[in-house]
Amino acid sequence: MIAISVFLALVAAVLCVMAAKKLYKNSGSLLEMSISDRLYWTIFVFFALVAVFVRVYKFGQIPGGFFQDGAMAAVDGKALADHGTDRYGMSLPVHLTAWGYGQMSALLSYMMVPFIKLLGFSSLSARMPLLIISLLGLGALYLFSRDAFGKKAALFIFAFGCIAPWHFMQSRWALDCNLYPHFFLFGIYFLNRTLKAKRRKLNLSVSMVMFGLCMYCYGIAIYTMPVFLVTACIYLLVKKEVSIPEALLALVVWLAVSWPFILVMAINFFKWDTIEIGPFTLPYFPDSRRSSDILFFHDPKYSFLTQLLYDIKCLLLVVFVQAPDKPWNSMPAYGTIYLFSMPFVLLGLGWTLLQFRKNTAAALLILFYITGLWCGICTIGVNVNRINIIFYPQIIFAALGIYLTVRSFSSVPLRAGLAAVYMVSFALMCVCYFGENSKSLEYYFYKDFGDAMQSIKDDDAEKLYITATMHDDERENLSEILTLFYHETDAEYYQGKTCPEGLLPFNERYTFAPMEDIEIDPEEDAVYVAAAEELDCFDLTLFDARQYGEFYVLERKD
Repeated sequence: MIAISVFLALVAAVLCVMAAKKLYKNSGSLLEMSISDRLYWTIFVFFALVAVFVRVYKFGQIPGGFFQDGAMAAVDGKALADHGTDRYGMSLPVHLTAWGYGQMSALLSYMMVPFIKLLGFSSLSARMPLLIISLLGLGALYLFSRDAFGKKAALFIFAFGCIAPWHFMQSRWALDCNLYPHFFLFGIYFLNRTLKAKRRKLNLSVSMVMFGLCMYCYGIAIYTMPVFLVTACIYLLVKKEVSIPEALLALVVWLAVSWPFILVMAINFFKWDTIEIGPFTLPYFPDSRRSSDILFFHDPKYSFLTQLLYDIKCLLLVVFVQAPDKPWNSMPAYGTIYLFSMPFVLLGLGWTLLQFRKNTAAALLILFYITGLWCGICTIGVNVNRINIIFYPQIIFAALGIYLTVRSFSSVPLRAGLAAVYMVSFALMCVCYFGENSKSLEYYFYKDFGDAMQSIKDDDAEKLYITATMHDDERENLSEILTLFYHETDAEYYQGKTCPEGLLPFNERYTFAPMEDIEIDPEEDAVYVAAAEELDCFDLTLFDARQYGEFYVLERKD
């Protein structure tokens, strides 16, 4: 598939160069595409149904297991649903403590609350917010593209978004930062509607609410969102698309939504004390090391220039080369938007740049893209997650490039061939995702460990000894957070405030450590969950062992 992708990329590059020459020679004129309303909406509905089907098929089951960051967001979401606190007992935190040394954005956990209330606590309810927001993102993608480039181009962009690997993959699991690109797009859409619709103030206010919520999607927003808002404001003021009173209204609404997060960042930068405002908590994290993820606060053992060049290299590899990333972000043979799509991206980007002066929506899209590039430069060693806001513009540019190529050539085989290449690639990607890739994700999402933990969820043993050896790495906090998730542990029991009848307090009942650090007593009323490589710590003549992939549950023999 990679070899085929390279070949197709070369073909796409030739087509794009030929299309660009035709556009230049004909002063930008394009062939008309005749499409009836009936056919148009048939294609639209087809891709909408395909998008929904592949995103809901075996939803909650694939990826198997649960990723650690998603489990943490879910455990805090359950605590918020049950008690109005995070798992540590902090009342309605603006930002979550997460690992302690590294925090987590809170919006996803809050969005999980109604689903946990309605559906109970499960993989399904924890992943539901990302699924719904991602589908709404496809709707916003179509609506913005229609306003920006017309109905026909919007159909191409919507269809491409429905089958784009990045969009498909991120919608099926729970990661807080993956909310960011969708809320950014919502903000862009309503901002563009402000310039076209009659209800300017309403659309402008909704746009700023969306941009304000972006601050609670991902910490990176603190140095990316203001860049976009300031540059967009200057551009729109210069173009006289908005007035100064409207710009002030936008600032007021955005600050009204985002100021608690901004204050949390200030509290942690200046090392102020935690602030409580009514039921809400604006916390100080004394152990935080998140600032080291930012270029301007990088590891001092590297020079600024060395770090900058490294960040640019990572940016180019992730965005333009579509180099292999984490297996939950992309698949090697397909990338984020299919490996052979980059020539179309460059054609679409070039054409959009030509529209910059006369098309305000195109200008906003370019500023959106520049913000994504800025994110890649300023964030240490970006991967797909960290630069996720750039992929909606990438999708739009790629689809625009395909649209321009199709309109530059009247050849029916060429048009049908392009459609076939993408649909076959999408079909193969789905086969891979639900087949071999799903097995890979089970490993990284610790499915075996989850199965072992679920098997002892209702065990009445006095003590539970849980391994901290996770894939040859000692991670006590990882095994603990996954245990809290699979055992649906009540936050107040975890904190030691309550204790169910017949059980020891949490800190006495649960021990998280490598088995070699545990004194294994076959006479004790205890259950052990051990990694396979830790079996030699046990006298198997004294224990019954049940295998769950790479993990074992061991109980004393009667």
